[in-house]
Amino acid sequence: MTKLLLHRSYKARKPGVILDIPQAEADGLETLGIGEILKEEQPAPKKTSKGSDAE
Repeated sequence: MTKLLLHRSYKARKPGVILDIPQAEADGLETLGIGEILKEEQPAPKKTSKGSDAE
């Protein structure tokens, strides 16, 4: 499933709504200019402090 942010109304949903839809449907809606696929945010890597190198 892919998250898509709507720019225009789609299936009685207002612009600005985030839909969780199949990848193929999301690709089609993005191609038509109806929405924008949201990228999954990657978690920030954790810094490990060791010895005197600690900040």
